[in-house]
Amino acid sequence: MRQESKDWIGVIEAGYELEKSDETWLAGILDRASPLLGRGFWPTVGIYDYTPLNINVASIETQGPALAKDFLQSSLQVRTAAVDEFFRGGKPVSSLSEALYTREPGIQAVVEKITDGAVKDKFTVKAMTGQNSALIMCWLFAKQITPTKRECKRWAQVATHLGAGLRLRQRLSSLTLDSLPVEAIFDASGKLHEARNEASASSTREVLCNAVKRIDQLRAQAGRNNPETSLKLWDGLVDGRWSIVDYFDTDQRRFIVAIKNTPHYTNLCGLTARERQVAEFVGMGRSSKEISYTLGVSHSAITNCTARIQTKLQLASRAELVGFFSPGGLRARLMEMDIAGEELLVGKYPLTNTSLLEKLTAVEQAIVIHILAGSANADIARQRRTRETTVAKQIQTIFKKLSVRSRSELVARLQAQNPPA
Repeated sequence: MRQESKDWIGVIEAGYELEKSDETWLAGILDRASPLLGRGFWPTVGIYDYTPLNINVASIETQGPALAKDFLQSSLQVRTAAVDEFFRGGKPVSSLSEALYTREPGIQAVVEKITDGAVKDKFTVKAMTGQNSALIMCWLFAKQITPTKRECKRWAQVATHLGAGLRLRQRLSSLTLDSLPVEAIFDASGKLHEARNEASASSTREVLCNAVKRIDQLRAQAGRNNPETSLKLWDGLVDGRWSIVDYFDTDQRRFIVAIKNTPHYTNLCGLTARERQVAEFVGMGRSSKEISYTLGVSHSAITNCTARIQTKLQLASRAELVGFFSPGGLRARLMEMDIAGEELLVGKYPLTNTSLLEKLTAVEQAIVIHILAGSANADIARQRRTRETTVAKQIQTIFKKLSVRSRSELVARLQAQNPPA
């Protein structure tokens, strides 16, 4: 077997190549990834972004005929509840048969119609950025398949890095050593030349120095020969903040840079930046273990963070948190805007059953909008310039008027097409 067929690290390296066009970048990822699965045909990769209502395909590359691009493009335009959820979250690695056919049996017929009967299933890898965009890679099959446990584990780890690489590409129009997100610069030997902003603290510099040396070792031949360990040790982010990326200057001198690459949200809704990041990944259906690897922080830190979010938002369970931050949920249909220092929430109406809102006062209706956006009581109080205890009492009054017991029940009630009298 050729060495490149085992080079899982090579796929990650391709994901962090920032200077190429989208088409060249995707083709490079596919060249490295296609030998790894060892089954299926016509490997294809694409980039898309999404809102609760639409999916926009930015670019697609394939090693099959042009028809393979059409298959992926058509798949992304299918509109059912299960398909919408599939492309916006769920497991990072799955087959269509296990993810969709059991939930909506009619999807199998749709897939066969799109592919003129040639395709019965797909092996899919979704690399989510955490900011409403994703890379998807798929192999086609003439029969239904089930990914193995090892395939799910390894491809999920690779997907984490491809999502981080895509997030970097969307954030940086070009990369220089002076780029604002670059917070530490190392030479090819791993010696630190400069650290700034959050990377300037002595303890942080030590963490980054160790990470640069460790990642360089994982990229050496010994690391490539042991992908199980190497993938485990190369977290999605270093210390929950940085991606480690190669940079070559005009003289082709190699530098290693630490680029701040955490998902960013304009409105934290009363949560900390880390809590908002975790909440979004929980909403996509990611487990605490997967989020830990994606953000490069400990499993216990993610567990504690999730508990704090539930407390702040008065959600009784993780299931309620998943539903509340679901990419296709009611909260997601509210677009956050900051105009002249004022935080505004804009949505396409009718978002809710207006007959229910008519039972509320104008103040209570305004508070409902903040609840739908995911704001904690403290954040609502800050924006409305009132006390947190006052907001808590107003929310309880809203619950009583609408016959609900929690925020998640409120969201479900407002989304119902025919609410009970």
